[in-house]
Amino acid sequence: MLNSDYDREYVFDIDSYLIEWYPTMDMQTRRSICSKAYDFIDDDVIQEAIDLCVWNYALDKLNMNKKESEDSDD
Repeated sequence: MLNSDYDREYVFDIDSYLIEWYPTMDMQTRRSICSKAYDFIDDDVIQEAIDLCVWNYALDKLNMNKKESEDSDD
């Protein structure tokens, strides 16, 4: 049985982003940018972000933190 209590899909609305951050951009330009943006999206970068999230989760939830060096008073 699939747990549907969490999001398993990442969706980024390029058009909404452009409207919010480039308010003077017209619709024709936004359409061009949206169609060209896919050529610049790198799956490897997204996968690295997920791997970093897994690493941070392991450190936090599994308490696998690196031991800090002890200061010696000798």
